[in-house]
Amino acid sequence: MTWDSTNPYEWRRRWRGRLPWFLIELGIADKGRDCEAVGARHLWYNHDDENSGCYYCKVVRPGRLWEGNPG
Repeated sequence: MTWDSTNPYEWRRRWRGRLPWFLIELGIADKGRDCEAVGARHLWYNHDDENSGCYYCKVVRPGRLWEGNPG
């Protein structure tokens, strides 16, 4: 995954990939509320084979949206 300088939640995604889970569970580097609300794009992952979750924010949507992620 490359750095997305247009998404204000990018730094959180980077930290979440490096911090221990117990710190993330305490709220450090928590996900944003909604990328679209701040004018950014979602970056989807496979949440449960039926729904897509955003790496940057807390949004989860039905469907296999992760299949449309860029490169």
